Parts: sequence; structure tokens; C-alpha cells
Amino acid sequence: MSVCKMDALLLYSLPFFYLVKISTEFCLPSEVNVENKSGCLKSCPQKLSMFRQTCYNKCPINTQEIQTELGIFCTIEHDFECQRASCPENFPMCYRMNCLKTCPEYTVKFNNNCILKCPSNQSFVVSADCEGACMTGNKTCLSSCPVSHPFIFQASRSKHCLQQCPPYTFEDAVNKVCHLSCPSKSPLLYNRTCYETCPPSNPFILTLTTEYNSISQCSDSCSENDVLDGQYCVSACPKGKHLLNNTCVENCPFSHPLMYPNIERIFINSIKNFGKADFMCVDTCNLETNSIIKYNLEFEKKCLKTCPQNSHFAFNGSCLSLCPASHRFNIDYSNYYLCVESCPQNKFISNETNCRHSCPKEEHFMHNKTCYKQCPLDAKYRKLNVYLSHYECFEDCPENSPLIFNQTICMENCPHEAKYKSNGTCVAQCQDELKYAIKIRTELTFYYQKTDYSCVQSCPKQYFISGNNCVRECPQDQNHIFNRTCLKTCPEAFGFRELERSHYKCIAKCPSETFVYNKSDCVPSCPTEARYQNNKTCVANCTDERKYKFTNFTTISLNWRDTKKIYHHFCLPDCPSDSLYYLDNCVKECPKEANYLYNKTCTTSCPENRNYAFLTGNYYTCYDDCPANTYIYNESLCVSVCPDDKNFEFNSTCYDKCPDSSDFKLHEGLYFKCMNSCTSLLTLNKTCYKICPSGAKFQDDGYCVQECKAEERKYRFKNVTTVSNNQKIDKHYCLRKCPVNTFDLNFTCVSHCSPDTLELGNKCVQSCPNDRPLNYTSSKGKHSCVYSCPYQTFKFKQNCFDQCPSGFRNHLGTCRLECPQSHPYTDIITQKCLSTCENNFVIVDNKVCDKKCPHDKQYIEKKACVKSCRNPNSLLQNAKQGIFCHDQCPHHLLLMENKGTCVEKCPDNKLIVGSVCRSIYKCPNHAYLEHTDYGKRCTNRCSPTFFLDGSHCVQECPPEKVIVNAMCADECPPSHPITYKNFGSSKPRVTCYSVCPDNYVSNGTTCIEESDCHNAKHFSYDHVCYDACPRGTGLSGDYTCVSLLQNIFITIGLIILTLILMAVFYCLTCFTGCRPKELKETRIQKIKTHFQLVTRNKNKEKNTKYIINFKKGKQETAEILEVNDANQTDGENLEEVVELNDGFKPITFRRRNV
Repeated sequence: MSVCKMDALLLYSLPFFYLVKISTEFCLPSEVNVENKSGCLKSCPQKLSMFRQTCYNKCPINTQEIQTELGIFCTIEHDFECQRASCPENFPMCYRMNCLKTCPEYTVKFNNNCILKCPSNQSFVVSADCEGACMTGNKTCLSSCPVSHPFIFQASRSKHCLQQCPPYTFEDAVNKVCHLSCPSKSPLLYNRTCYETCPPSNPFILTLTTEYNSISQCSDSCSENDVLDGQYCVSACPKGKHLLNNTCVENCPFSHPLMYPNIERIFINSIKNFGKADFMCVDTCNLETNSIIKYNLEFEKKCLKTCPQNSHFAFNGSCLSLCPASHRFNIDYSNYYLCVESCPQNKFISNETNCRHSCPKEEHFMHNKTCYKQCPLDAKYRKLNVYLSHYECFEDCPENSPLIFNQTICMENCPHEAKYKSNGTCVAQCQDELKYAIKIRTELTFYYQKTDYSCVQSCPKQYFISGNNCVRECPQDQNHIFNRTCLKTCPEAFGFRELERSHYKCIAKCPSETFVYNKSDCVPSCPTEARYQNNKTCVANCTDERKYKFTNFTTISLNWRDTKKIYHHFCLPDCPSDSLYYLDNCVKECPKEANYLYNKTCTTSCPENRNYAFLTGNYYTCYDDCPANTYIYNESLCVSVCPDDKNFEFNSTCYDKCPDSSDFKLHEGLYFKCMNSCTSLLTLNKTCYKICPSGAKFQDDGYCVQECKAEERKYRFKNVTTVSNNQKIDKHYCLRKCPVNTFDLNFTCVSHCSPDTLELGNKCVQSCPNDRPLNYTSSKGKHSCVYSCPYQTFKFKQNCFDQCPSGFRNHLGTCRLECPQSHPYTDIITQKCLSTCENNFVIVDNKVCDKKCPHDKQYIEKKACVKSCRNPNSLLQNAKQGIFCHDQCPHHLLLMENKGTCVEKCPDNKLIVGSVCRSIYKCPNHAYLEHTDYGKRCTNRCSPTFFLDGSHCVQECPPEKVIVNAMCADECPPSHPITYKNFGSSKPRVTCYSVCPDNYVSNGTTCIEESDCHNAKHFSYDHVCYDACPRGTGLSGDYTCVSLLQNIFITIGLIILTLILMAVFYCLTCFTGCRPKELKETRIQKIKTHFQLVTRNKNKEKNTKYIINFKKGKQETAEILEVNDANQTDGENLEEVVELNDGFKPITFRRRNV
């Protein structure tokens, strides 16, 4: 084709390119996508047409439809031709100008091209990827079948070369052809060969249907969905045959004589293949089905769902013409009548034998479950049952319908024609003793009201009498009430009337809180036509005695939002003290036409003796002199502020300028005040200011200046002051030096140095001096010169930081680009170098300690994040940091059985055995099941904080149970009869005790606090509260009893113990043993031993109280005598004088040989 023809074709085909979706660009050249859907497919679904990699419901216009075994294709001329010279070896196949590795599934291979169907000179299709006439995989076009695939199979649109014929074809081994049918002489197919009859091993004949053919095939059995008709396996029995045991028969046998019909939607669980015939042979019609319709009635050997017209009574599953005598009653089932022995409770007997839901019209009255033509004499009262549409007969009207109408009808409410209730009877008009008719409305719901009409002997208190009726409101023509009776006018003795609701009440005189209007009406307020109150009487005009008219008002609330003013008008002899006189009226303010006030009277001008007028509100007040804090304006007016034309005030008078003697002026609001000088104020050009203006904002020695030029006050300082309403005012000063906590920045006092300067003392400098060389940069951005880095800061070169800069790590007070080998890990938050990660952090990339592993490395090995566990059989634990890899679960985790994971808590549907979470429903070898916070644990012993409840260990016993020795029980046993309930806990439970615990005593069978027993002036003993101490006990302390016998034993024990201790003490201190008499020689030496006090001579006790003998071994004996004087000597044997001080009185002893 020439280039011109190709251009014309492209121009003609241009509309088709707009049909191709952008989504095709995302699929591979060998893939397709469905129109208006996402995703790529290998080929188009069935019944869809493919046009340039997109599947459509039908081919676009101006395209040619080609249908092959592989699909339906929409083409234009040369659309599938491949014009590429060659494709590379790794992508050898060419398809629509694309080089592919393999052809698309919907094409065949021909000379390294992918085409829709094989050409006529090479029409054989060979597929090496599957058996049979394969439509998938790699398919190749050849001129003849190869040796590996010798058999020819003719499909509907192509010829296939196969290794062997399909099982549904006759294999012609001579001609190498696969036939789709057998010859007429041998119509039966078995193992790809045609036979006249089936072999004994496969005697059954079934019809095999494929997409290519339908052929009779020999089989060893029929399929589950087929039934047997003679020798043939068929999908359903032919007309005229019935189904029995999955076999088609002409007549039902004696064992199954009944014919059950085939019904759509019916399903019988116990019988397979039901529905494969018009009828099925059964032994009974009463089959269990899941259908509403049951064919369970037998008639002439057929199962029916309804009996025929001439035999419409059903008994024992059979249709009869009449019910038997034993079951003479019948129930209407719409299509037949069921014979029963007696009528059910919810049925009524009609016509002696019929059991009906309600009585028919010809027998419309029911009594004792039986229908009658009219009620019997002993039950003459009747009531209509609206649900069953018949009357029920009663001896007396029932409670829910107690009213009698027309002598025999029971009514719940009286009808309109006899709406009044009179002694339980509905009457049209009240009479005799109950002569008054009353209407009472009862509100049953928000939308519905019930009205009752009754006859009464007298009207209730809240009703009025109008003729023979009791009414809540009197009628319009009788709207006057006297003695609860409606009248046209009031009687003469009660000539005043007061309006109540819509009627007038007749009274002898008006109440004190009302006013008399029109001589007889008592009104709460006077009407408009007589609005003035004159001595409790409403009048149109005031009299001379009370000529002043005064008006005020009160405000009332109409609702939560709106209010209303109620005006009151009075006639007074004099105006109130807080009001003004104007003509004959009392007013709050003077009107515009008389807006001058003098002596509480409104006039048109001030009198001649009053020189000044002062505007107060909307009127002027006349004065002899202007009031305080006002100024004279134009010689006669008093003003609060001097106006613009004379806005200079001097000596309480307004001028157009200040006088020469007081030429200093102060701006006071809207005017200027003239002054002699600016004392205690700021001066600028003879103007006094409280705050300097912006043009000369600096305060310098009482003056406002533009700049601080004085050498002694050259420092500029700004102070911010907060005034009312949080308004801030800036004040600027010229100072001798900067204030405390400020810094000198080029003679300006600032609270912080600028970012390009550093703090050095109270100055801002450009660089740090040598004596403070380090630049300390705080976290707030402040720079200062320091000698050394402050505590808990970090140093880097000549800088100190609260936190190291970005990209740096901190270690031992310094900032570093990398952490040392001793501390190789970095905390991601603090950037601190660590020897190991802290706070349960994990190691991520670049040895950083982080809270959580990244998405591409979610597994954790030895606290490091990895892509996967080294051990493929590792146990996994899901945590907030990631997934931990364990060789075995840690002691605080549980192993999930058959899942290889470690968990903190076992699911509710699993049990914990040991430390394994298992999928079992009960414990294997354990007595109890403990309900813990981490799951249900199998155990043979409850934990200390748990209670045993049956076979369960629970943290709290149920509220209805009590606690006995860490067990939950229904009630306290006799061994633990005493109970205590701790109301201080969040969930109080009753605990059973044999004896109350410490600090508690039993009060009957309940434990109470011992203090409660004492507060009631009772006594406690042995954990029991008594009215008085028991026998054998005594009072010890406040209301506490102790055992006297126990005290006696304790006293005796203490005495014995004291004697023993005294004897031991004697042996250790005083006992010296026996001294031999023959020992005469002694040797003098210093002796250290125990000593014993003995009395030598009673006569000498005054001078010498004690004689102490002591001895050492068997060598010597000595004595120590008390002396009064340390200098006293006694013979030659004196050896030593010693002073003994026992803390009370010093005693002097001497020792001598004996």
C-alpha cells in the first residue's frame, strides 16, 4: 500500500483511536483491559470483542469483526501486520509493531509473528503446553502435523495437531484422525474405540456432551446426577415412567405403591435425584420436606396436597367422603377438611361437627365454644367480638364491657344515641334521682381524648349548674354565676361582678386589690376610657381635690425572651418627690417646649434671679452660680467641657486662648487647661504632657526631646506600661546608665542583644574577648561570652550549646560528628552517644536508637532492626517497636500454639497450658481454670490473689456469693458463721470468718470495727462484742476485757522468772565459794575480782558501813573498808585508797590485806 493510501486509512480510522482508553497505556502489549474498568488481563472475557488491547461489548463502527476459537476481534486493514525488520533474540516475537518474549494468549505463532488465526497454507495448530484442543499457552501454525503430534482434530474453526485423540472422540489410528462420532453399526464409544455393545465391565450407556460433540459412551456407573433407564444413564426419566431407587420404572411396585409428584422448589434430604421424573414411587405420602406445600394426602394411590371435591375430608392421610364417627369433628384447611376427635381450644363448634375460627353469619352467637342462632335465655347478654366478627353470650356483662345498652347488649362505651351512663345502663336522657348530666374528658394520649357522659345526683365542686347539665363554663346567655348556678344577671344583694375566665362572679363588694369601674364591675386595672385611679375608682378625668395626673409602669415577662410594660395612671393631690411639675402632670423630665427647671417646675426660661443655666439631660437647670466641675461659657451657660470655639479653660471660664499670665497649656480631653507652669509634667513648646508625643518621645529632665544629646544622659531606654483594658503605652527615657537586667547596645538599653551581637556583662559586643573566649548559644537563641561552658551544655570548637546543632552528636559534654567506638549508638531524640540503646529503643540504620523499626526492616534481632529473622523458625512477637525474633518466648510472654508467635495475652477462645496458648476447649490435666489479665490459665492451684469459684480461679467472687478461705461459696458454712463486708472497696464482697480479724469484733454473726463496739459503750473480749465483760475477765483500759486467769499465770511466771534471774545474778556477782582454813600465806598484789558486801560490826555502821571481802583463787584474801577521809590510815597493812563514785554520792574505800 502506498503512503497516500496509508494516510487516507489513518484519517478514515481516526475516530477509532478516541475509543481507546488511556488505561491501555498501562498494560503490557501482550495484555488487554476491559472498557471502563481497571486491571490488565491476558485475554478478553467471553462475549466481549477486543479492539487494540481494549475489550468492548461490541465492535466500534467501521471495524471488521473476526471470530476465532480464541475470541472475537475488531480489526481494520493491516492492523495485525508486523512490519518490523527483526526482533532481538530475548524478545523474538513481533505483535502489532511490538517485540515480545511470547505471543499473547489470544494469538497463534507464525514465522516469529503473532497473528489471530493460521493462514490457509499452514492451517494446523500445535500447542506444546497442554493436551487436547488447547486454547491457551504457546500455539504454532504448521503446514502439517509433526511426528510428536500426529493426530488431526477438526474444531469448529481450526485444525489441531494432538499427541493423542481426546477421550470423547473415536481415534482412527490408520488415518491419524480424531472423529467426533461413531459409525451407525458401532455407535458406542469405549476407550476411544467404537463398539456395537458395551463390554461387561462398563455396561452402562451415558451421553457425553462437550463443546464439540454429543456421543454415547460406555461407563462402569452412572453419575450422581443421572438416573438409570434400562441400560442408559439419563438426566430424567421419560414421560410415563416413575422414579424408584434412582431407576426409572413403568409401574410402582407393591412395596412403594404410592406416586409422589415432582414439584419445583421442593427438596427432600433423604431421597437423591427426586425431580428426575414426573412421579416418584414411595411407601408413604408423609415425606419430610422443607417446602410449605406438603403432598401428604393419599387418594387413589397418588399423593395430593388437597382432597378432591367428592372426598374432601382427610383422615389418617387419606381423603374420605365423610369423617368417621370416632372423629366426627372437622377443621377447615381451605383445600380440605381434617377429621379430628374433638375441636381444639381455639376453635368453635358450628353446625354440631364443624370446628371453625369464628361463628358463621347464620349462627352468629357463641356461648361455651358453641355457635347459636341467638343467645340462650341463661346467657342473654351479648357482646360483639370485633376480631372474630361474632357475638359472645354472657350471663352478666364482662368487666371490660360493663355497660348495658338496649337491655341485652354489653358495651365498653355508650353509643351516641344513648350516651349517658346511669347506674350501668346507657340512656338517652338523665332523669329521676340522677337528673344532672355531666361530660368528663379523660386524656388517654397526647393526641386523643376520651369523653364520658354520666348522670349524677349533684354536680361536682368544679362544675356549675346550667339547667339539668353540669358544665365547666356557663353559656354566653347565662354568664353570671351565683351559688355555682349560671344566671343572666346578678341578684340585687350581690350587685358587683368580677370577671373569672369567661364568666362573671356575683359578689357583695369588690375585693381590696381591684378597682370599681362603671359602678358595678370589679377590674384589676382601669380600662383606657377611664384610665385614672381615683380612690379605687376608675375615672376619665381627675377632680380638683386630686388634680395631678401621675403615670408609672411595671414590666412583666411574657416568655424567656419577651417582656411587656403595664402602665398605671393615678390622680394625686401632690406629685411624688422624685417627679417634676408640668401643668397638672407629674413628669420624670421636662418636655422640649418647657425645658428649663426651677423649683421642680418646668418653665420656658429661667427667672430673672437665676443667672446661670446648666444642661442636665434634655433640659436646663437654673442656678445662682455654676455647679462644681463646670465652666462658664458665654456668661450665662454652665458646661462640663469647653466647646471648640472657646476650648481654653482658665479660672473655671472658657476662653478662645490662654491669657499671657498663664500661657502654659495642658490638653485635658477635648479642651486645654491654662497653667502658670508644667509642674510635675513634661514640657514641649509651652505645652504640658503626661507622656511625650511621638515627635519628641524621649523624657530628659522634665522635657520632651527628639534625641538624647546630653552627655550625662546619653543612654536611651524604652519602658512599656500596661494601663486599663490591657492597653500598653511606650515611655522613652534618657538615662545616665542602663537599668539592671538590660544591655547597652550602641547607647540603647535593650532587654536582649541583637542576633548579630553577644552578651558580655551588661553590654552587647561583636566578638568575645580573650578572657571570655567561648560563645554560649542557648536554646532560646541568646548568645553570650563565657570563660567555660556552663553545666549540662555541650562544647564544639569555640562554641557552647544547650543542644548540639543538627547533624552533631553529644558525648561527655562535647558535640561530635560521629560517636566514639565505646558509645557507637545515637539516641534519635537527644542525639546522645550511647553504649547501648536505652528506654526499649531499637537499633535502626546508622546505629540510631529509635522508638520503632522502619517499614522495610520490621524485624528485631538483638535489639537491631533487620529485614527478616536469621532463623526461619524464629518465634515472632508483635510489639510497638516492631516484630521481635526469639529462639524461645521470654518468660513474660506466651507461645501461640501452631503459629510461632509470642503474645502478651492469650485470646478468649484459647487456654494457657504452662506458657503455651493452645486451641483447646478444656484443660487436659489440670483441675482449675484461672481467669487472669493475660488469659485463661490451666492450673492445679489458684494464685494467692485469686478465689476458687467451682472449677474457676477468679479475681473477684460474683456479687451473689461469699468468700470462705479464698473460695467463693453460696453461703457461709457452719465452721465460718461470721460475715464481714468491706464497703470501702470498689466492689464490696462478703467474707466468712470463724473469728473476726484483728481490730474487728463479732456482733451476732457480723464483724464490726472494735471502735464501733466501744463507741456504743459495749465491751470487747476475744474478738466478740459484749454488753458487759464475761465471767472470769476484767476490764483493762477503755471497754477492753482481759482474762483474769491468764493474768494470774502471767504474774506467777514473772515471779519465777525474777527469782531465777536474781539467783543467776547472785552467782555471777556475789558468790565467792569456800575458802580453805589451812591457807595462811598470802602474797600482796593487785587483785581484780568480784566483791561481796558484808557487815562486820553493827556498832561501827555509822563510821564504816560495809566491809567488802574479795579473793582471787586460793592465794590471798583482802577486805575493803569504807573510810570517811581519804587521808585516814589504819595500820601498816594499808595498800591503796580508792574513791568509788556511783553517780549519787562518792564513797572512799581503802584496801588492806587480811
